[in-house]
Amino acid sequence: MSIIVCSYGEIHLKGANRGFFLRTLMQNIRRSLPQNVRAEVKDTRILVTNFTESQPVVAALKKVFGLTHIRVCDSINYTTPTDILNYLTTVKVSGTFKVVVNRADKNFPVKSPIFAPQCGDVILKHNSSAKVDVQNPETIVQIEIRQNGIAFISTGCERGLGGLPVGVSGRAVCLISGGIDSPVAAFLAMKRGLVVDFVHFSTPPYTSELALQKVVSLCEKVNSYGNTGNLYVVPFTEIGSQIQKKCHDQYTITLMRRFMVALAEKIGVANGADCIFTGENLAQVASQTIQGITSNNFVAKRLPILRPLICFDKNEIIDVAKQIGTYQISILPYEDCCTVFVPTHPTIKPNLNTVLEEEKKLDFDTLVENCYNNVICKRLQNIFAESSNKPQK
Repeated sequence: MSIIVCSYGEIHLKGANRGFFLRTLMQNIRRSLPQNVRAEVKDTRILVTNFTESQPVVAALKKVFGLTHIRVCDSINYTTPTDILNYLTTVKVSGTFKVVVNRADKNFPVKSPIFAPQCGDVILKHNSSAKVDVQNPETIVQIEIRQNGIAFISTGCERGLGGLPVGVSGRAVCLISGGIDSPVAAFLAMKRGLVVDFVHFSTPPYTSELALQKVVSLCEKVNSYGNTGNLYVVPFTEIGSQIQKKCHDQYTITLMRRFMVALAEKIGVANGADCIFTGENLAQVASQTIQGITSNNFVAKRLPILRPLICFDKNEIIDVAKQIGTYQISILPYEDCCTVFVPTHPTIKPNLNTVLEEEKKLDFDTLVENCYNNVICKRLQNIFAESSNKPQK
């Protein structure tokens, strides 16, 4: 019988809270699996059964945070060690290999360091093209000897995402522009156990419906990794226009970012968020200098702002974006509100006192409240459905 055996990592270290982390992981696994496929925890492993094809099940499991390794195994019953050795005569291996034995059943009469070479000898005798290489094998034949006369045998292993199950750390709101960085920031928030809601600032008629659909597609892609967040679309045209009309040109982006943080915090607090995530990367653009970031920090009063990409190289961010499938969406040529309102010469090192003086030219609180009252929630599900519901108050 085929069975998929999954391992988890950090959850082992959670002590008295391990049960909560494991229950959340199992909920996420079951939600990701095709209908009728079963998953259960047994002896520090997660066993997945009742499937006809392993490939789609493995593909689903590889998108669940918290799992470290996923192996498609043959599950066999044995009475003596000879039963396992006899089964190994049917295992096909080519190229270099090594055998790893995990003797979870300590009543098994042969210890792992002795039984592994015995298994390797059987495989060598029945596979003429196979060769042992314990340092850098092409194939690892793994044998788990479990309780009650059951063994799991596999010849391949897929890496899981690692991290923590989505939902164990609370909730975040992530500012998402449509570029490369913010979807990666959201992905990394999920890796540390956060459910992520997305906040996007739209500026019609300067940005198109296609630009908004691009953001929806990015959120859908990120949500496919076990997230259950929604997208909040903030109509930002009036704020951008007011800044352009009344404030010094070089402070446009700095002031826009402060409004964005204020609105993200307001949406987050209304919907139970514990923090704000952004895709900011130190010195990547004019608004992401230490001084620009500091200016943003002083706006948020109730939620911390976390920036997981702050020290990444751009190529490192792109590598993750390609890995998770957001890169090709992010590079679609649709403008966002920052590119629409960007000045010719934005300030690189905004002085906070000067920023506050420029901000006094605007009715900050009224602009934020009016904008917030027109936020649209797009509920990100299997089929994206637009709702005119405002964030909860």
